[in-house]
Amino acid sequence: MKSVPTFRRTSDSGEDQPVAVKIAKGMGLFSLALGATELAAPRMLARLIGIKPGVGVTTTLRLAGVREIIAGIAVLLEPRRPMPMYMRVAGDAMDFGLLALGARHRTSTPRLLGAVGAVAGATALDVIGAVGLSRARAAASRPVVYAVTINKPPAEVYAFYRRFSQLPLFMDYLESVTEYDARRSRWVAKLPLGKTVNWEAEITDDIPGPLIAWQSTEGSRVRMRGRVSFAQAPGRSATEVRVEMVLGFSGKQPSAMLAKLFAQPQIKGDLRRLKQVMETGEVLFSDASEFTRPHPAQPAPEVMRRPQIFIPNPPTAEKGLRR
Repeated sequence: MKSVPTFRRTSDSGEDQPVAVKIAKGMGLFSLALGATELAAPRMLARLIGIKPGVGVTTTLRLAGVREIIAGIAVLLEPRRPMPMYMRVAGDAMDFGLLALGARHRTSTPRLLGAVGAVAGATALDVIGAVGLSRARAAASRPVVYAVTINKPPAEVYAFYRRFSQLPLFMDYLESVTEYDARRSRWVAKLPLGKTVNWEAEITDDIPGPLIAWQSTEGSRVRMRGRVSFAQAPGRSATEVRVEMVLGFSGKQPSAMLAKLFAQPQIKGDLRRLKQVMETGEVLFSDASEFTRPHPAQPAPEVMRRPQIFIPNPPTAEKGLRR
């Protein structure tokens, strides 16, 4: 059978986040400017919007100015959080109510209608920004997802992966995995400068064949949550292995952002090596993977090569003879 590698990323990147953040920052600055105007020159602003600047009107505008400054500061301090923007939406609703009350003291209907239109425009931008930030935040909480297609049946790939003690064969960042029982295990990972970090994990869902899900136990220095699914690839006897993961450190809640920063390259490499092990019985190394610095364009001496990993496993294809 011809091996057709399929390796892809299927996670949502939240591309609308930068636009929503720009809107939030712009509306935060607008809040500060409007609030300062309402505090410093309420009578002038009242005339500008077509309302008679009485004592009650100027007091109301000053209070609205305080609210705008607080909202602007909140948005600028947390431009990626949707809650401050929703606070602005609530303030816009209050502004509509205040304009309706001020209509009894209007001096110019066109100016008042212009003020209503301006508040409506600000409300639209606030809603767009709040919704965009909410979607981006939801996307950021989704796990990092990668998938690879392996030319082996799902049951065989699941059975190999389920033996956690042999995961270090293709997960090169792992030093060891010790299984305590059917659900709990201890993982030791390599760190730069020769150090290691360890954590305990427990299986939260295990369906022989289709799915393995796990999470780190309470109190672990490395906090992670993930799942690996094994699905029949359409049209052939192959398996789509799909990995989902979120990651956290030292008390931080697991998040997709940390997984993208620290685990994303590793997940890709793990799946590539898993595919090699399952299909060929070994992890293949090139001279480029042996040396990180410039080196002669010739095979490396055997003594400098990494030990080859070999797992007895019949190949999925045979080489033809050249005639």
